[in-house]
Amino acid sequence: MQTLSYTVGQWRAEAQIEELETGKLMAVISVTDDKGTASADSKHTVVFEHQAGMDTGRETEVLVRRLLRERYGI
Repeated sequence: MQTLSYTVGQWRAEAQIEELETGKLMAVISVTDDKGTASADSKHTVVFEHQAGMDTGRETEVLVRRLLRERYGI
């Protein structure tokens, strides 16, 4: 399992990445604000296709940014 951290605006996201099978990853993403406060619905689990040869960190960053934009209005 790999853990990656991202900060976007006032939000901090920590993503734990696990390979479920070849080409399929699961990210458990915990989101907190700049004070470290997390709401009850701040943990998200996303299963996504991993493209061979792509950087897992970059794919996860795109996923986290999309999640923050859609759920938190960033």
